[in-house]
Amino acid sequence: MFKDDLINNLHKLYRQDPYINQIFNSAGLDLDNLATNVQDALNQYDFSTMTWGIPILENTLNFKTNSNSPIEDKRSQLQAKWRSNGKSDIYLLQAVANSWKNGDCTVTFVNGKIQVQFTGEYGTPTDLDSLKKALENVKPEHLAIVYSFRYLTIGEVQNMTLAQMEQTPLSKFAF
Repeated sequence: MFKDDLINNLHKLYRQDPYINQIFNSAGLDLDNLATNVQDALNQYDFSTMTWGIPILENTLNFKTNSNSPIEDKRSQLQAKWRSNGKSDIYLLQAVANSWKNGDCTVTFVNGKIQVQFTGEYGTPTDLDSLKKALENVKPEHLAIVYSFRYLTIGEVQNMTLAQMEQTPLSKFAF
C-alpha cells in the first residue's frame, strides 16, 4: 500500500530501479505495520471496538467487569460505568441504560418510581443483571426501579402463521 505511494512520488526514471524498489518495499512494509498498530490503538478508545484496552480502562475506572461475560457485555458494562459520573437525574439513568446492547429502552419517572421500559427486542435483554447493578449504582437510594419488558401481543400472535409461531422462541411470549 505505502510502497506504491512512495514509488509513485519518485521521478519516473527511478521507479523501475530494483535497488530503490527494495528500499521502498522495506519502508512501505514498516509504514503498513505502523498504520495497523495505530488503528488498533485507536480502536481501544471506542467502546464498540475495544479489545485489549478493556483491562486498562477497568483499572482507570477502578471497576471490574464480570469475567464470565462476553466481550460485548464487558464493553457495555464499561460504557455504563464511564457514563455514570455526574448528577443523578433521568438523563444520566437513560445514558447508562443506553449502554446495553439489545437493550433499547426509555427511562421515566412516574409516581415516585424510576421506570425502565424496554422497547427493543422481545423478552429480557442480555446481561440484565449488570444493567440493574449499574442503574442501582447511579440512582438515588430512596427511589425504586420498575422494569417493563416487551413481549408479543395477542394481536401480533394472531397475525402470525403457524410456521412463524413455531420458529419464534418462547422467551418472546409473555406467560
